[in-house]
Amino acid sequence: MLGGGRGLRMPNSFSYLALFSWPVVVFLLFRMLPQAQALVWSVLGGYLLLPFGVGINPPLLPTLDKAFIPVMAAAVMSYFSALDEAGSAYVSRSRSERPMTRQETRTAAASAPAEGRALGFTRQTERRAVRTSAQIQSTVANPAGILPMPRLILLLIGLALLTQFLTLYTNQQPLHVGPRTLQGLALYDSMSMILTAIVLVLPFWLAQRLLGSPNGQAILLRILCICGLIYSVPTLLEVRLSPQISKWVYGFLAQSFAQAKRDDGFRPVVFLQHGLWLAIFLVMVACAGFALWRHEKTTGRRSVYLLAGLWLSMVLLLCHSLGAVMVLMVAGPLILLLAPRWQILVAALVALVVITYPMLRGAGLVPVNSIYQAVASISVDRADSLMFRFDNEDQLLAHANEQPLAGWGGYGRARLHDPKTGLNISTTDGMWVLLMGETGWLGYVATFGLLCAPIFLLLWRRRSLQPDFATAGLCLILAANLIDMILNATMTPVTWMIAGALCGRCRYAAQAETESAASIAQQDQRPMFARPRPATRMSAGQNEKG
Repeated sequence: MLGGGRGLRMPNSFSYLALFSWPVVVFLLFRMLPQAQALVWSVLGGYLLLPFGVGINPPLLPTLDKAFIPVMAAAVMSYFSALDEAGSAYVSRSRSERPMTRQETRTAAASAPAEGRALGFTRQTERRAVRTSAQIQSTVANPAGILPMPRLILLLIGLALLTQFLTLYTNQQPLHVGPRTLQGLALYDSMSMILTAIVLVLPFWLAQRLLGSPNGQAILLRILCICGLIYSVPTLLEVRLSPQISKWVYGFLAQSFAQAKRDDGFRPVVFLQHGLWLAIFLVMVACAGFALWRHEKTTGRRSVYLLAGLWLSMVLLLCHSLGAVMVLMVAGPLILLLAPRWQILVAALVALVVITYPMLRGAGLVPVNSIYQAVASISVDRADSLMFRFDNEDQLLAHANEQPLAGWGGYGRARLHDPKTGLNISTTDGMWVLLMGETGWLGYVATFGLLCAPIFLLLWRRRSLQPDFATAGLCLILAANLIDMILNATMTPVTWMIAGALCGRCRYAAQAETESAASIAQQDQRPMFARPRPATRMSAGQNEKG
């Protein structure tokens, strides 16, 4: 059992009650709301409201915590909701496309001319029977309506699973660090890592199916903006009183209280892992408000969303997070000023830099000293903290290059240890260096590739897709999160849900193009006598004589 609070306080009973009661909330959401809205509220609500660091760690299975329970409950409810919809659609289609009775067949045959009876009527009946049979088989075989995924996405998912076995194969021997021994990996660890990876990508899988349409993109932005506005109230309360809400509700604080002190104030946390996680969330919801201002057509709503974005930006300024503020200062004007295709282009450039960042750092192409000087002009303390991260990442990257393909695995094998005492002397802040150390280049490319690939696909199909401001805004929101993951491990279910929604947008466009092409082909191949010409009825003898 995992306790939160890092030794400050132990979680109370209500924290476990809230965590394991969340599936009931998800059930009610899926019963009352459409699937797309229920999915976003379930995942986003669980991420924002449930306690961090509280859960149960059963054998082999992933930890049952706020990252697992909301997503798994949403997946189960989404599947059963899809089955119900497929069953209802099947019954409705069966009634509307039932076989004609004998009397209806005779009436239709008598009203058609001889050519129609011989060709048109027969062909239409056969085509209708074949089409109905194919639709029934498709509904039974695929009740959830899941469309084929792009090959690039499938390859990356396969690579992510294969990496776990390679990491196991190359890390079976224990490591001896001074008086300490770090155990090697076993098959048990590989299976546990695979299940954890599946749970990690599950929001991506659900979002690409339910949030891929233009309406689904707008729904995701609206709920993000609404959640940001609601969350701004406890955020401002903690700005004034210091991080106390998690202690009041769940009995503990997820981070050290000393880390919450910043300058002359406090960095709020609410129910998240750290104040930095809250700061990047505020960046994302503020950008969502700006994107909705560009997307909405109604004048009244546009002004409301613009005010919401400005309000959330002001709340972020009070959170004492310089990095998040700098990200918003770049992403916000881009959303407010650029056309959708240019927003996607900028997001693709950011994604390209992020996915190649370890290579750039290793080659010395990242201007570390220039970045340090720029930050030092604002705050020397924060510049020193940033340089400490850079130095630490260089050492961790050098250790990761000893196992470059599949990494060192878990049990602290990817960290640096004191050769005399065996104690951990490294700090893994950035998500990129964490992945490089544990899963190597293969795991890094698979994970960040899944997050970046939807942006690349949208850029590739931008002319045929004609993306709107909602899709473009989500691309820049994801890009802002990717930038933050260079310095912090802020990869959350919200990150995967946004990436999945963008992936679904590509598939939605491909489906629309396929259906349009099929409709045109069907019209070109319509039966010759589908619309019989008016003709007088003749007897069989007159017809033969004629």
